[in-house]
Amino acid sequence: MSEIKRNLRRVIKIQPTIAADDNDDNHVAFNWTTIPGACSEKGVATMLQSVGVLDADDSGAPLELIFAVGQTDGSAPSGAQKLGHSSAAMDITAAEAQAVQICGNVQLTLTEGDITTAQVITATNIGLVMQPHVTSDALYVAGIWRGDPASTGATDSLDIYLGFED
Repeated sequence: MSEIKRNLRRVIKIQPTIAADDNDDNHVAFNWTTIPGACSEKGVATMLQSVGVLDADDSGAPLELIFAVGQTDGSAPSGAQKLGHSSAAMDITAAEAQAVQICGNVQLTLTEGDITTAQVITATNIGLVMQPHVTSDALYVAGIWRGDPASTGATDSLDIYLGFED
């Protein structure tokens, strides 16, 4: 049995690939992206406490993050299990959502900060407890536009900072 560890805090930065295209409300912003080391140990639950997003392309639209455990063996969701095609409406079946073990979501609005040339979005005190597969310390995240973003000109314009605590 592992030793109980308390207050292990970490911030993990991911930079998902988004479509450099004209997106719309309810379009897939980005598909499953690995959050390596989301949990301090394989199979041990973690709590997502904060999310910070730098939208360097100033897309100007709310974003919803969807979290998943992954396939039943802990591996990343397959191409057939993605939320849908980037820059298109979501297209994931209930069976596919169950297969990738979707385990939570976080809504990010634009009320947090506009620095003229970019958007800064922050959510705190989230308290979303998630647990990876017993053979993994990773979780997976995908994004959905919840508004009509401006056309994005770069595929690497979202920097997402995820704050976890065990």
